[in-house]
Amino acid sequence: MRTLTIAALLSASMLAAPAALAQAAGAADAGGDAVQNGEIIVTAQRRSESLQRVPVSVMALTKDALASQNLNDLTQIARAAPSLQVGVDNSFAVRGIGTLAFAGTIDSSVAIAIDDVNLGRPVLNSPLLNDLARVEVLNGPQGLLFGKNASAGLLNIVTARPKLGDYSSSANLELLSRDKPSESGNAFGVIARETLNIPVTANSALRLSGLYSYQEPATTHVGAYAPGSRHDLNATSFSFKGKYLAELTDQLSFYAIGDYNENHGIAGIFDNTYRQVDVASVNLPSLNSVGITPGSRNFLFGGEASQFRDIKTGGAQGQLSYRMASGIEISNLFAWRFYTQNQAVDGDYLPGNGLNTNASQSRYDQYSNELRVALPAENRLSGQVGLYWFKSKLDLARQLAGNSYLPDAAVRGYPFCVGAVAVPGANPPTCSRSNVAQLGSDRNYVQNTQSYAGFGQLTYKVVDGLQLIAGGRVTHDKIDLVLSQNQLNYFQALGGPRGVFSSSYANTDFSWKAGAQFQATPTIMVYGFYGRGYKGPGFNDTFPTATANVVVRPETSRTAEIGVKSSFFNRKLTVNLSAFHTKFDDFQVQSFDATLATFQVQNAASVTSKGIEAMVIVAPFTGFTLTSSASLLSSKFDSFPGAQCYPTQTTYGCSATQSTFNASGLTLPAAPRFTSSMLARYEVPLEGTVKPFIQGNWYHRSSINYTVNQAPGATVGPIDVFGASIGAKLSNRVEISVFCKNCTNAINPTSIGVDSGDSNARNARGQATPKLSYTQQFGLDSVRSFGLNLAMNF
Repeated sequence: MRTLTIAALLSASMLAAPAALAQAAGAADAGGDAVQNGEIIVTAQRRSESLQRVPVSVMALTKDALASQNLNDLTQIARAAPSLQVGVDNSFAVRGIGTLAFAGTIDSSVAIAIDDVNLGRPVLNSPLLNDLARVEVLNGPQGLLFGKNASAGLLNIVTARPKLGDYSSSANLELLSRDKPSESGNAFGVIARETLNIPVTANSALRLSGLYSYQEPATTHVGAYAPGSRHDLNATSFSFKGKYLAELTDQLSFYAIGDYNENHGIAGIFDNTYRQVDVASVNLPSLNSVGITPGSRNFLFGGEASQFRDIKTGGAQGQLSYRMASGIEISNLFAWRFYTQNQAVDGDYLPGNGLNTNASQSRYDQYSNELRVALPAENRLSGQVGLYWFKSKLDLARQLAGNSYLPDAAVRGYPFCVGAVAVPGANPPTCSRSNVAQLGSDRNYVQNTQSYAGFGQLTYKVVDGLQLIAGGRVTHDKIDLVLSQNQLNYFQALGGPRGVFSSSYANTDFSWKAGAQFQATPTIMVYGFYGRGYKGPGFNDTFPTATANVVVRPETSRTAEIGVKSSFFNRKLTVNLSAFHTKFDDFQVQSFDATLATFQVQNAASVTSKGIEAMVIVAPFTGFTLTSSASLLSSKFDSFPGAQCYPTQTTYGCSATQSTFNASGLTLPAAPRFTSSMLARYEVPLEGTVKPFIQGNWYHRSSINYTVNQAPGATVGPIDVFGASIGAKLSNRVEISVFCKNCTNAINPTSIGVDSGDSNARNARGQATPKLSYTQQFGLDSVRSFGLNLAMNF
């Protein structure tokens, strides 16, 4: 059976898989280092080397590959990289492992690095992709070289460097019409990009890039807005980045980057609708009042309260590099990144004040410095060692509040006393205190993080073709939290007692990796390694009791991986395969505490992720390329005794009196059994300046469930998403194309969740009467779109 399964994977991978590598294989990249002599160059090991010679599983998407499919942000890259999945609130998972906790006090499991700077929080990556050299999806733990929050994988973004002695301009305009299933008209989208490369002196250059984007969602708001509320339902963003490179001498260089970005609106992030509701749902009257029928194709939502999202991000970094005559390179990179976020959504998505307020404001700053010493790659002993320092501060305030759909007149009186004129010490029915809402919670906290690390990875050439690899990283983390909780008055306070609480934690860890790499022939490389990974500690962002231990301990992993990378027939056929097995202990996972009506993060789980990944590129004749890749995955809980039962669940021992169970054997959310992607492109080899091309891509994903407890209504069946484009290159300066994304309109949500309002429903006597209802979240690519793309280079 195992042989048949592997054979089926390999056969499928020849026909279906990602988009990118092959397309880049024959053309030089504008960034200057993405493709060299027909080889795709990556920095998966913090040094430039051929994709076919790097001993890790990585998918590299060049600038041209991204542009050909109109992939504009990291969430869309999942359609080209089968090992990458997108989950709740656009979170990422690699090989089925992602952040199953959404508190701001927890590190992400899939790290994001931009130009060698590891981002401490995913919000820092809010800008759309622009002026790139490539994006690398590194599969499996990458913490040894990239830091503590890369326990599942890494998205490594490399932007184009300034070019010395070259004055050039590139511009790109994308116009798009997106299906709007609940309306007769369509939604509009536009993205405009511009990049200038300007020589400053003979040995220095400046590169300036800017971007503007406006996107209307596929969803439609119905109902009235409350007076004074703000509704920013579309998405608008702009960004600016400046880069300066100076080759001060033949050995000394300086590279500086600064950027500023703003994103406004909820489109593509908070496009939430009701998928399925219980016949006695507390939401039914409000749904009926505006004509919303829940369902998998429901794109209508309500909500009269404010709905907006404002994010500002930016920062600066500087790197000084010195290459000795011996070839040893010493570099130091200092960086500062920040974001501010102010957002609010109507928590029930409907008319009436069920949970009208779900608002937060936050400010995050991180500082990092990395000193690295790299040995020459051609030496018998090569590699790198370094020291790393990181410091961050997160200041966040959040409030949830609502009146459980009770009429305003009812909640103003006793016993709810919402907005009442209070008479301290008064007896009922006079209100002795005034409440801000019938139910709710508020929390304000400051979290400080400091991390120090020493790391190194060395490669020793034993004989020609055979290399041994060994590396290690010592990390010391120190974190502290001060939290002020439930300082406002509610008739029913959620989440924990009123008070000001604090906690701190420190930990030192050693992670390591050992392996070997064998170049069997000039075009066939085999590798294998075993290592221990690490994800840093964090906190719950709620104190359930005044004396609770809110520390979330570090998460560790052990990974074994083997792989082969090969090409044949003068690179007309490329075949890469990898197999992996990763065991996670103290897995950080979140579940909903029905008693406290809040989420709690715990180290309650162990997880095993294992599978096979394949990538095949076929370029049989001039102009035609077929790129395909696939992932066969098993990612399951070995143990999770604190998993929350979904409402009405009776399996695994769940009942009206038993709200948790052991999720052992259940598949993790966002972990499909099989995923594949394919890109076929043909450039007609005509003489002259006009070069027509046609392209098609196909993404397939097996069924997926978005909840830890595998609630049945949170399952999405197999999906097939097709894209296509046709166009022409007009000389080397202009390219124009028309395209469709999700051409067959395979409607698919980006996540599904159990509705918390129905989960915590109570009757008039205050008794729990939980009901099972579902909400869903849609993205900008959940529906079909058509567009026009124009690119110009001068």
